[in-house]
Amino acid sequence: MASFRLPRVLNDVIRAHNDQFIKPVKPKNGVGAFVFPCRKLVFNYCERSGSSKSMMEYLQTEAVKFAQSNPQIEVIVQPRPSKHPIVRAFYTNGQQKTKCVRKCSAGEIPEVVKSLRDHSGHKLHRWNRYVISDTPSVRGIYSPFHVKEVHEISDQRSRQQK
Repeated sequence: MASFRLPRVLNDVIRAHNDQFIKPVKPKNGVGAFVFPCRKLVFNYCERSGSSKSMMEYLQTEAVKFAQSNPQIEVIVQPRPSKHPIVRAFYTNGQQKTKCVRKCSAGEIPEVVKSLRDHSGHKLHRWNRYVISDTPSVRGIYSPFHVKEVHEISDQRSRQQK
């Protein structure tokens, strides 16, 4: 039994017609699903160094629980001989952030890991404006201290009693 095939030119026209309605979507929050900003955490430690003792204790006790509770984050453990222990986070926007946990105890390392996990990956900068808007107001920001007379909300009964 022979199958019917459209000519190649016709297939290209149909594919181009269908593709004009389908636009590629960049992964960003609010489109489809939540995209977690932290994509990978790398734990580096030295096996012989005393400063890595708390990091090795954390890796043996709590790192597996963290990896299981956060399946969206790739967790990598690497030895780094003759260096202080660090935790490095890689984010979806291409940035990375590194924290040295040399002087942290085993109880403080989960807080460092949580802060790296919850960070957006953007550089911290100071906002010079109070309100960020595409259409700024002509009058400026409202403040109750700029009003000369005080407005009272009252109903008919309170007006009649006065």
